[in-house]
Parts: sequence; C-alpha cells; structure tokens
Amino acid sequence: MLKAERQQHILTMMQQTSAVTVRDLAMAFSTSPVTIRRDLLELGERGLLERTHGGAIATQEVLAEGSARYEMYSYSERHHQQSEEKAIIAECAAQYISDGDSILVNAGTTTHALARALRGHQALHVITNGLTVATEVGQSHSAHVYMLPGRLDMRKQAAIARPDHDRFPDFQIREAFLGVHAISESGIYMRDNEDAGMNRAFIAAANRVTVLADHTKLQAFASFRISSWENIQRLITDAASDRKLLAAIEDQGVEIVFAV
Repeated sequence: MLKAERQQHILTMMQQTSAVTVRDLAMAFSTSPVTIRRDLLELGERGLLERTHGGAIATQEVLAEGSARYEMYSYSERHHQQSEEKAIIAECAAQYISDGDSILVNAGTTTHALARALRGHQALHVITNGLTVATEVGQSHSAHVYMLPGRLDMRKQAAIARPDHDRFPDFQIREAFLGVHAISESGIYMRDNEDAGMNRAFIAAANRVTVLADHTKLQAFASFRISSWENIQRLITDAASDRKLLAAIEDQGVEIVFAV
C-alpha cells in the first residue's frame, strides 16, 4: 500500500473512532510502528491529528469532514474563500481552451471562476452540472451550454446524480476541467460519494482531464476518491502549494502548472 493511501485510511479510521494507537495501526496495515509514527507525524504537521502518547486523536477538521463540514459554509461563502487564487487558476486554465472547443466543467466555486474567465471565448460547447457555471458561460450569445440532469442541490448550486455513461457518446468532449475537495499523492477526492461517482463519469467521458485546485486543497482531507493520477493529465494550482506533494504527483506523469 502506498504511503498516501495508508494515511487516507488512517484518517478515515479516525473519523469513526476519533483516536488510534500506533500498535493497532501497525497491526491493521501489517507495517512497523516506526512507519506508523512517521505517518502520524506527517498528518500532525498537516493539522489533521494531534499526537498522544502511543497514538493520536483526530482534530475537528477530520471529525467534522464530510457533509456536516461542507454545510458550515454557504455557496457564497465558499465562493469568496481563496477567491484570488481561484481567479488566477481560472485565468490560467482558460488559456488551454480554444474558441469552438467542447469541454466538460463540473460544479464548484473554482470552476465557477473558470466559467467567468471564459466570457471572451467564442462558440464554446460546455457540458456541466453546475448552475453557476451554466449561467456564467451562457452569457455569451455564441456559447452552447448543456446542463446535465439530476437532483437539484442548492448548497452546491448543482444538479447531482451519477450520469448514465450512455449519454456521453453523443458529445465529443475534448477535455474535462474539474474542481475537487482534496488532493493527495494517491489521487483526487470529494467529500461525498455521490459527487465522487458523478466526477468519475466525467473523467471516463473526456479525452483529457485537468484538475483545478488552490493550495488549500492539497492540505485538505476528503473520504471518497474520484480517481488516481493515472487518469489525470494536468493539475493547475497556485504558487503556495506544497512542492513536495506536487513533485510526487508529477512523478506519476501529471503536468503541474503554476498559475501566475
């Protein structure tokens, strides 16, 4: 098991039990106590747990992760968090999109920023489940916006449902641009399984995938993996992101782009 995967499993276990011991973790993962202590040290440095004698306890960041934590903030509040970084990332991503392109853009505040950055593009075909994405792109008279069906979630400003893969062959999707809740060495993550499943379908439908994530997403934790990095071609992030983690992701064949 990769270190990043093991650490994700440790955090998931801590959500359920709030506290863990080095001995129990070493037995659970069939590894040495030294390796587990190193894992706990790294997770502690990221603010995801507090070390105790012989183990660790979860921080509120981990205990409240998931729908409950996500609901702490309205869409408007999330939209204004790291707004400068999101705008810079969006402007950078827009440079990879040409007039007339057919792209898929998922719902989210970072992709909302991307939609705003695309206002000057012409004749785009944009497939999305995001209400704010559709509204922004739709302001261009030459744009063709296709809104995916699903259950309306006003908290996310999105239509949520796992799309039927059979619907996507009707579109030639050059590239998917995805915002995510968290990033680790082992892949990209969402805070709920429904979102993760929908984004897996998006990845399967596109020829290329670009992930948009500010530096806080590299420090965050989320339970449900959308994909490993083998299915992602590009990550666009800001200059404050963890260079060690980015190097590990780049080693897996992902192009790392710093938005400036």
